[in-house]
Parts: sequence; structure tokens; C-alpha cells
Amino acid sequence: MLCKFGFRKQEKQRISTTFIVRLFQLSSVKAVPKSEFVSFVRKYLVVEGLPCARHCDKTTHFAPLMENRDKIIGAYICPDNFVSRIVAFESRQNNGGIPWLIGYVRNELEGGSLVRDKDFRSATRHGWELGGNAEEEIKSLADQSNGIKEYYWTFYARSDDEKKMGNFLCDKCGKLFTQPMTSKNKTCQRH
Repeated sequence: MLCKFGFRKQEKQRISTTFIVRLFQLSSVKAVPKSEFVSFVRKYLVVEGLPCARHCDKTTHFAPLMENRDKIIGAYICPDNFVSRIVAFESRQNNGGIPWLIGYVRNELEGGSLVRDKDFRSATRHGWELGGNAEEEIKSLADQSNGIKEYYWTFYARSDDEKKMGNFLCDKCGKLFTQPMTSKNKTCQRH
């Protein structure tokens, strides 16, 4: 008999929680219809073509990791899939914030030995600072005094050994993984 994920009941026992969480996250990126909030973030807050940080001189693009109606998380990655930065946007205050993002990144990087709390930052984005129609559009999405919360994480190497390592996004499963900076591998160890 198959469970709802398409695995036999005996196999279900062996499936890791991380795999099921990732399966949900990948399906949620495709299954959840775009909300006004996600559309607003993509239009005004996601910036394409930023330079890759610490890895190469190529430009990055935004790769969504998870989306729902009031939260979007993504990574800025270069053509080699190096993760320069992970960002999260929330439309509501107290919707998880930095502690939630720290847990998410640590879980994605399977323990996240290179994930330090002090490498996370937050900012508040208001319509007036974004210009154009953003000021009018943001009124229906966020309280004017609170704006939209942006949380971001950038890995800051603290030692020569850490400078040799980087975080990447797997081409096949969309999972974050750590490997030597010089590696040309675009897939995690699962593939």
C-alpha cells in the first residue's frame, strides 16, 4: 500500500523528516498560487543581476526556496550555483523572523556548521523608499508603520579553512549543500 507521498508503508519508515520537509517546500513553490505579497516582493524587492559575493565575478539571480501567501525565501546564486545570500520577506510581523530563518538555513544545510546567528540581518522595507507605485501597492499588504520585513543571511568566513568552503544550491533537488569553493559540482552528495 502506498502512502500519500507515493512510498510503500515500509519505505515510509526510512524517509527522513528533512526529505519530507524539502518535498513539501519544493511542491509549495509550484503549488501555491502567487499572492499579491509574493508578486509585490518579486516586483520591488528582488534584485536580479547583483554581483556574486566571495566566489566569482558573475552576476546572480534569485532562486526561490519556499513561498507561501505571506512569506517568500530565496537564494541569490551565480551560474555555478554558489549561494551569495539567502533572503526572506514577510508581510506580517512576528511571523517567525530571524529565529525562524536561522532554523530554516541550519536545517537546509544539515546542521549548518557554517551558520552563525550573527551573520543574519534584518531590515524593514517601506513603500516610500521603493518609489513608483510601491507606496500605494504596499498599503494593502503591510501596516504602513511596520512595512515589509526582510531578513537575510550571508556566510562570512572567519578563518582560512572557512574561506575554502562555500554553500551551493543543488541542480537536481534544490537542496542547499556545502562543498569546497573550487568544486565545479552542481549537485549535492545525494546525486
